[in-house]
Amino acid sequence: MIKQVQIISVDKDRITAGCDRAACEGCKSSAFCRKQNTEFEVLNTQNLELKAGDSVEILMPAGRTVFATAMSLFFPLLCFFAALIITSQFFTENELVQLAAAALALLLGFSVSAIYFRLTKRSYMPDVQRKV
Repeated sequence: MIKQVQIISVDKDRITAGCDRAACEGCKSSAFCRKQNTEFEVLNTQNLELKAGDSVEILMPAGRTVFATAMSLFFPLLCFFAALIITSQFFTENELVQLAAAALALLLGFSVSAIYFRLTKRSYMPDVQRKV
């Protein structure tokens, strides 16, 4: 997905950019999004001459976006249901213990996801394509 954003600040190959809330209207999640801060980091891997106030087009690859969503939401849920099934089938019939194990697995899933994104943050950042 290609979006047009405005540069707020430049620090070597990392750029802080922002977009107008009106730009979110085309997004299918705009009705549910409550994000007030529309600033985010963008990479300038092409080393374009950019300064604050410039408008640029950024590329957010669909595959990485889908994977990031799956990793941050579906992986913890998968951990939850896996722990629930495993504890109910192999360990105990006590539903409180099953629920506690599933809740711990959910927390573990979110923790693993957070650590993964902290370590691979740069590969999921959008990239500047061209100056507008």
